[in-house]
Amino acid sequence: MRRWAPTVCQPPLVGRGPQLGRLMALAAEARRGLGHAVWLVGEAGLGKSRLKDALVERLAGEGFEVWEGSGMALPGTPAGPFRELLDATRGLQPPTGVGRVSSSEAELLGRFLEGRERQGVPASLAAERTALLDALCHALMPHRRPRLLVLEDWQHADPLSHALIEALVGRLLHTPLLLLVLQRPGGTAPVPVSATVLSVEPLGPEEASSLYAQRLPSHAEVSPDMREGLLRCAAGHPLHLLHAITLHEEQPEAEAPRTGAEALTARLESLSPVQREALQAASVLGPSFPRPVLGALVGGYTPLAWLEVGGWLRAVAGGRYTWAASVLEHEAAPDAPALHRRAAEAYEALPVELRRRCCVELARHWLSAGLPERALPHLLELAGWHRAALEPVTALGVYRFSIGMALGLEPETSRAWLRVLWEHMGDAHRLAGERPEAEYAWRNARSLDTQGRAPAPEDRARRLDKLASVLLSLGRHEEVVALGEEGHREGLEAVPTLAAALDAHASLALCALGRFEQARTRLRLARERLRLAPQETGPTRASVEAALHRAMGDVLMGLGQPEQATLEYGAVLRWSERSGDTWEHSIALFSLGDAHARAGDRERATHFFQLALDVKSRTGDRWGMAYTHHGLALLHTQADAPELAKEDAVRGLQLAAVLEDGRLKSLLRCVLGRAQLRLGELEEAGRQLQLAAQEAAAAGARPEQLQAEAALRALDARR
Repeated sequence: MRRWAPTVCQPPLVGRGPQLGRLMALAAEARRGLGHAVWLVGEAGLGKSRLKDALVERLAGEGFEVWEGSGMALPGTPAGPFRELLDATRGLQPPTGVGRVSSSEAELLGRFLEGRERQGVPASLAAERTALLDALCHALMPHRRPRLLVLEDWQHADPLSHALIEALVGRLLHTPLLLLVLQRPGGTAPVPVSATVLSVEPLGPEEASSLYAQRLPSHAEVSPDMREGLLRCAAGHPLHLLHAITLHEEQPEAEAPRTGAEALTARLESLSPVQREALQAASVLGPSFPRPVLGALVGGYTPLAWLEVGGWLRAVAGGRYTWAASVLEHEAAPDAPALHRRAAEAYEALPVELRRRCCVELARHWLSAGLPERALPHLLELAGWHRAALEPVTALGVYRFSIGMALGLEPETSRAWLRVLWEHMGDAHRLAGERPEAEYAWRNARSLDTQGRAPAPEDRARRLDKLASVLLSLGRHEEVVALGEEGHREGLEAVPTLAAALDAHASLALCALGRFEQARTRLRLARERLRLAPQETGPTRASVEAALHRAMGDVLMGLGQPEQATLEYGAVLRWSERSGDTWEHSIALFSLGDAHARAGDRERATHFFQLALDVKSRTGDRWGMAYTHHGLALLHTQADAPELAKEDAVRGLQLAAVLEDGRLKSLLRCVLGRAQLRLGELEEAGRQLQLAAQEAAAAGARPEQLQAEAALRALDARR
C-alpha cells in the first residue's frame, strides 16, 4: 500500500544490499533472543521506506510478527504513534495474565488508549509515569513469535514517544524484538546510545544507472542524451530520478529537467485543476490526514486515485495519508479560511473515537478559520489526553492558551468556559502535586460561580469539594470546616454524593483540630446523605467512601479506640484501590500501622509501617517516609530495642533535614534522644533533646516543645 503502482513509479531496490544484509543479520540475532534497535537515517526520498519494505517482505515470510506505526499518527496527541498502534493491535494481545501484560498494566493501558483522565491523587507523579511506561513497553514486547516493530517518520514524533522508545530500547537485551526506526537527519528525536545507526546515502553513478535500467524497460526509446540528462538531474537521488523518468513518460517531447525539483514542478504544472486542487487541500490538512477527510474536501475519491498512483499521496500507518509534493509547502491555498472550516467540518463527521483523537487537527482548523469558540471543546479534549498520559505541564499550557481565547468571547459564554477551564487547570496542578496553584485555580472557578447565570448545583458542589480537599492537604483545617458550612448555605445537599464528600473532608479537619465528637456527628450526617445518593460504582463514590472511613478511623483513634480504628483504615485500603488514589492508599497503610501500635499489636504495626515505607520510598514521598521512620522508632522504643529506634530516628531525621520541617525534626530528635538515653549516651542525648526543644519553639509546635522539655527533665534526673 505504500508503494506506487507498477504502471508508474514502483521503485526497485537498488544499491541497498549492505544495509539489507546488516538488517537481516540483526534480525537473526533478535530471533535468538538478542534484541536490537536500529535507526535508519537519511534524507527524504533516498529509499528508507523501500529498504524497510524489502526487510518486511523477508521477515514476514520467516515467521516474524510485523507491527508498523508512524510518527505522524494522531499529530499532537501524546504518544500518538503508540496509541494508534496498540489500539489497532488489541486483538493480538495475549490474554491477561498469560503474556507480558499484567491485569494492573492492562487497566493502565486501557485508560491510556481511551484517554481516560486519572482519578484520585497520585502519591508520586514520577512513579505513576514510570508504571505507565512499563506497561506500554510490556505491551510492545513479543509474546510467542519474534517481532519486527517499525516506526516511520520518527522526526515527527512527540516527546512522550521519545521517552517510551528510550525505555523500550533499554529492555531489548534478552527480547526477540527488532526495532526499526526511520528518521530524517536533523530532527529533535534523540537516537539512543545503544542503537545501531545505518545511513542511507545517495546512489553512486553505477547504482543510479541500474535503477534507471530497471525502471525503464529495455525497449523504451530514450536517446543517450535524454538518459544522461535524466541521470544528471537526479544526482543520485532515487526519488528525483523516479520523478524525472515519470515526467519523461508523461511528456516525452519535453527536454530533460536540470534538477529534481524542476522535474517535480513540471509534473505539478501538468496536473488537471481538480488534481491540483486536491493537492492544495492536502497541503492545508498538514503533514498527515485521514483519507476520508481529504475525500470530503475534494468531493469524493475519484480525484485521489490518480494522485495515489502517480506518487503524490503516500500511505502511512493507521489508515492515514501524507502528501509527497514538497513544493506545495510554499504555495498558499486560495480561500484558506473557508478551506480550514470545511476541513474541520470533515473531521467532525468522522466516527466519535477517531474524532476525539484528532482534537489537535480540529482545533487548528477552527482557529485558522477564525472561529476560536469552535476550537475550545477540542482544546479541552487535547488537554485531557495529556492528563491521561500523566503530562500535566503540557496540559496546563493548553489550558492557559484556552483561557486567553475564552476571555475574548461574549461575557456569558466567556464565564461558562472560564469556570470549566479554571477547574480543569486546578485538576492538572493537583496531578502535578502543585497544591497552592490548584487552590488558586479552584478559587477562581468558585468566584465565577457567583457571577452571571448560576451553574448547575453539581458543578458548584464539585468545585467546592475539590477546594476543600486541597485545603485539607495544606493543613488549613479551619478553612475546610468553613467551606463545609458554606456548602450547606448554598443548598448543595441536592447533590448527596458530593455533599457527603464535603462532610467527610470537614470531619477530617475537625479530627485534626481535636474536635472528635463534632467530627463523629458530621460523619453521621454524611452517611445519611450518602444513603440518599444514587448507587454507583465509579471512582467518585469510591473516593467518598475512602474519605469517610479514614475520618471515622481518625475519630476512633482520637477517642482511644485503636482496635476499631484498624477496621476503618482497612476499609480505606479497599476503597482507595477502587478510586485509584495512591496518596490515600499510602496514608491508610501508615494509619493502620499507627492504630495497631496503639492497640499493642507490635507485629502487625511493624508489618504495616514497613508496607507504608515501601510504598512511600517507591513514590519518592520523603515526608511520608520520615513520619513512618518516626512511627517505627516509637515502636522499637516500646519494644525496648533502643538500637533499632536510634537507627530509624537517624534515617527519618536525614529526610526531615532535607524537607526543612521544624516540627518533624523536633519529633525525630526527641525519639532519638530517648533512644540514646536508654543506650547510656547521655551527652549526645542531651544535645538532641536541646535541639528538639529549640526547633519546636521556632516552628510554633507547642506540644512537641513540651515533650522535648519533659525528656530533658528525665535526662537531668538520670544524671
